[in-house]
Amino acid sequence: MSAMRSQWHRFCDELKSLGDLVEAEGEVGELDRAEGYRYLTRLLRLALEMNLEHGSTRHPSFYSLSHETAKIGADNPDNLYLNARIDGRYAYEVTGNVGGAPYLSLGTKENRYAIDGRMISTGEVDLADLQVAPDGALRLLVSASPADGNWLPMSERSNMLIVRQTFNDRAREAPARLAIRRLEPDPECDLLSPALLDAQLRSALAFVGGTAKTFWGWVERFRREHRNEFKLGDQSFFQAAGGDPNICYIYAFWEMAADEVLLVRSSVPRCDYWNFQLTNLWMESLDYRFHPVHLNHANAVLDADGKLTIHVSPESIAGLRNNLVTTGHNQGVMLMRWVGAEEHPVPELRRLKRSEVTA
Repeated sequence: MSAMRSQWHRFCDELKSLGDLVEAEGEVGELDRAEGYRYLTRLLRLALEMNLEHGSTRHPSFYSLSHETAKIGADNPDNLYLNARIDGRYAYEVTGNVGGAPYLSLGTKENRYAIDGRMISTGEVDLADLQVAPDGALRLLVSASPADGNWLPMSERSNMLIVRQTFNDRAREAPARLAIRRLEPDPECDLLSPALLDAQLRSALAFVGGTAKTFWGWVERFRREHRNEFKLGDQSFFQAAGGDPNICYIYAFWEMAADEVLLVRSSVPRCDYWNFQLTNLWMESLDYRFHPVHLNHANAVLDADGKLTIHVSPESIAGLRNNLVTTGHNQGVMLMRWVGAEEHPVPELRRLKRSEVTA
């Protein structure tokens, strides 16, 4: 057997063993289990994009590590995510147009999902920090050494750049158009070799396993400590996994019966943006392409007293304000984000019979 064939067999065998992550977990129904296997295929797609197709730090390019059909860590349905591989020993330039997203942030990270489930921030900027031309043009230097003008810090450990664009209405607002290049000249390409492919496939599998274990650990923690209850939680813990420091993340583990409705009520602080969303057991946002599974400050209707009331039900109920649906699930995670807020109210969560709500 050739060395390449042996490498491929090892990759397939290790990929097969990752299915144990889905089978080993308790309190998982048939829908959840099917989604667990689909989740592994989605993580593999993302891992191959990150490590093979966009793995060069000499000639970096943007890709998306969470999108409509591949999702990680309670991805925000209002977001367009862009990622690029970088090397903290060099300097990079991001250029383009910021588009029409109300909120845009860029962060350099030390991505350690394959090692210990962390994604440590090494530098952050958002649109309010940047000088942008009247036509939206942007130039941003990304480097470990300070620079005048638009500058995004990083460290020698930085290996990922994340761009978050947050929309009030993704269908109507124009996304940013951005490109990235390394400043130091490097005419060499990363030519494929058996050794390089083997390293890339190993990295891809490590990312799949590390990411799946990390966020299942979060779900189990929320199940124990946030069961049908929102708690503020340790924000430094969420930031260490790649969160935006401008965002306060408030989670609850939800479960409900087919004849029940979950009532979420909260005061609303002054902030740049807020949103609320539902996820499945694997912390994937529910399918927002076809179902009402999230709300934000631009499309929710507040009560007469200025508070927010959200109704979560198995299917839509006529006449209910801010009604989200669980798309066949009876458990999962829900998340409230307050962005740029000085106060962070913790929502109240009540579990009611459908007859109580409709009455």
